[in-house]
Amino acid sequence: MPDRASDAEINQRIAAALELLATGAGSAFTAQTIAARFGVSLRTARRYTSAATLDLVADCNPAELDKQAMLAIYRLDLIGGKAMAAGDDALAIKATRALSLSVAQMRRAITAPAVRFRLKDQRPPPDTPDTDALPF
Repeated sequence: MPDRASDAEINQRIAAALELLATGAGSAFTAQTIAARFGVSLRTARRYTSAATLDLVADCNPAELDKQAMLAIYRLDLIGGKAMAAGDDALAIKATRALSLSVAQMRRAITAPAVRFRLKDQRPPPDTPDTDALPF
């Protein structure tokens, strides 16, 4: 059974993942880099990357979500543009398709009406009289 990493090693690996994520690297690339750099499995590297991601976006409010969405759109646009400039038509098409799907999904999320629903097992609010308990 392999030795477990010490707390200092774990913190070092999470810090390295956080550093990569902060520079704009994606989570998949960060996990691969951490796995190679520290000689850990990709699964373990994903855990370190997930922990770093939580540190990076601790405040998950609507403004932060908008910022992350805009950054994702920018990256896809950048990938598509660089691919076209390099003559990689297949990657350019994939990036453009991903970009258009992302924008369409965001528009659906923004324009969707707010829907309130009630679960079957959910009890009525306390101020609502229980009709089963009434004598008439």
